[in-house]
Amino acid sequence: MIKIKKQVHSTDIVTVWYAEKTIDDEGIIQYREAKFKDGDTEDFYTLLTDLTESEDQIKAHFTKGCRYEVNRAYRENVNFVIKSGADISDKELDGFLDFFKEFWLSKDMTPPDMDSLREEMKAYRDNGYLVISHADIDNEISVYHTLLMDDNNARLLHSASLFRLKTDLEGGTRKIIGMANRALHFEEMKYFKDKGLRCYDWGGAGKGEDVRSITEFKESFGGTPVTYYDFDQTNGIKAKMINSLSEIKHKIKG
Repeated sequence: MIKIKKQVHSTDIVTVWYAEKTIDDEGIIQYREAKFKDGDTEDFYTLLTDLTESEDQIKAHFTKGCRYEVNRAYRENVNFVIKSGADISDKELDGFLDFFKEFWLSKDMTPPDMDSLREEMKAYRDNGYLVISHADIDNEISVYHTLLMDDNNARLLHSASLFRLKTDLEGGTRKIIGMANRALHFEEMKYFKDKGLRCYDWGGAGKGEDVRSITEFKESFGGTPVTYYDFDQTNGIKAKMINSLSEIKHKIKG
């Protein structure tokens, strides 16, 4: 299980991943990918790759095209770097955040609140849950992933590349970036397998048309579909008062 805590208006906000039952902490509890239902829940669909299989067995589940692109990335001498927990420096964390912001801008979209994201990722790192990986082409970082991990699970959080900034004249480079992205996922599977983890969680496999291409990409690795549950609970008098006030303010603004 993964658990981090922060305070907002002197109230604890606790985020819990992969819980199998409710926890006793007071505050606003945010259950993410819980393995049980409790009250008003939202289904969360994802894919799991079984890391207890051998590397050859894992790769055998990939589609033919996926295996080709992974193998091609190795022939192109793509370099892979994976770091976790205390091995991730502030400079490396900020390097990802700068890249991630540019990734959003390359899609002509507004980036998320980078200060809040940095605070969240720093909390995961400082508690030993965060993993940052990247694929380098010609000594330049071309793909970034971030993931969470506990004793059994690795969970994809972010995936970013800047292939959209490549011109048509660099079509070959754009293709290699896509191959490097696939191979980076496989490198992560091997990394977590070596650490004794059992599952590689693809971080969502939405069924909507807007994410169809992303889900199809993930499905090409042959993961098993599963359903988890997202929901929030409020424990303790103080947290319930804060939550009630927030709901009242929301209704007034609405």
